[in-house]
Amino acid sequence: MSGLLGSLQTAKSGMSVSQTSIQTTSHNINNMNTPGYSRQRVQQSARSAYSYPGYNSSMGAGQLGTGVEATDIIRIRNTFFDFQFRNESHNYGKISTKSEYYTNMETIFNEPSDTSISSSLSNFFSSWNEISKNPNDSGSKNTVVQNAKYLATNISNLKNKLEKLSSQANDKINKNLNEINDMVDQLRGLNKNIRIVEGSGKTPNDLLDEKDKVLDKLSYKFNIEDNNVKNLIEKKINDGTSITLDDIKAIGDVSGEIQGSIDMIDKINEYTSSIDDLSEGIANGINDVLGIDFFEFDKKGNPSLKVKDDYLTDSNKLSVSSKVAGEIFRFKDKKMKIGSEPEITIDKFYNNIVQKLGNESQEVIRSEKNQNKIINEIENSRTNVSGVLLDEEMINLVQFQHAYNASAKVISTIDSLLDVVINGLKR
Repeated sequence: MSGLLGSLQTAKSGMSVSQTSIQTTSHNINNMNTPGYSRQRVQQSARSAYSYPGYNSSMGAGQLGTGVEATDIIRIRNTFFDFQFRNESHNYGKISTKSEYYTNMETIFNEPSDTSISSSLSNFFSSWNEISKNPNDSGSKNTVVQNAKYLATNISNLKNKLEKLSSQANDKINKNLNEINDMVDQLRGLNKNIRIVEGSGKTPNDLLDEKDKVLDKLSYKFNIEDNNVKNLIEKKINDGTSITLDDIKAIGDVSGEIQGSIDMIDKINEYTSSIDDLSEGIANGINDVLGIDFFEFDKKGNPSLKVKDDYLTDSNKLSVSSKVAGEIFRFKDKKMKIGSEPEITIDKFYNNIVQKLGNESQEVIRSEKNQNKIINEIENSRTNVSGVLLDEEMINLVQFQHAYNASAKVISTIDSLLDVVINGLKR
């Protein structure tokens, strides 16, 4: 169509595209603070030209344009940043989970402090030095028994707290599995809706944003960039079944929060075993020197280490010589077999546990800070591309408004021309 009516259609297309652009810009501004939202842009191109005149045509060389059309509304998003983010987030999920548990373990050990095991050990052995000066003194005997009770209680309580922490790690795995399966259900529904929209020839931008947001959250749980994990998720989406811990363990090291909890359960159990070795070493060593069952150790008991009830009821039943009391005081410096250590003192064995915890904890904390920095840098880069910048959107809004007004002015002009033609014909 050429002539004034063709020009009218051309101007109308400009108004339509400008209106779509204004609506899209408004959508961007309204979702400026929406988590996971990617700014959108109207993709436009020139409409097919009218006729194909040749050089000898009365129209002259060239083609008449028929305006503009909106071919699509697209997301401004860099998939490389998405890949980078998800390739690092599972590492952060793993290390941040470890950092959380190491912080809890340091709180449980509470070293150094007046109520810690190292302080209890020091007070326990010091009380034997006092009783060696007067073995028959009731007050000194009572002090020994109370310090022994406090030491045993401290060690048993620490072990109980470690076991509870291990149980919490198990609970966190189950919680993560529930969250993972909830997200798999969301992906299943989103995929269905995305296919429906794409089938109509449209681009489901907001649904794709929602899917990416779910995938981002899922990437903290385990490594979704791993092919085995991808296949597992795809299979569960198609089957409509749930992911189990056995499914994850069958893959191996999947990283993420799941792997972090699995690793920490083993680590917590390792420290719990070391505390059992310490308890057993104290009980066997002190009982051997005394020649009586002063301490009772039961690995599965609660408490696992305790002073025999006879001495708790009546501390005067504790009968020792100055020589034996002095041997126990010096026992803290005596090397013996504790756990897998063939020759080590009780103090040194416990200090090694604390030092190992401190070193591992500091390493994990440093790794968590570094990984967090990497994640933030990637997220900032991604936001710079996909995020909504208010100043930019306002500039676009003014630009699209001017384009709309210009197209409207063209229509107004053509209306005037048509009025001249039509009313002129009447005369």
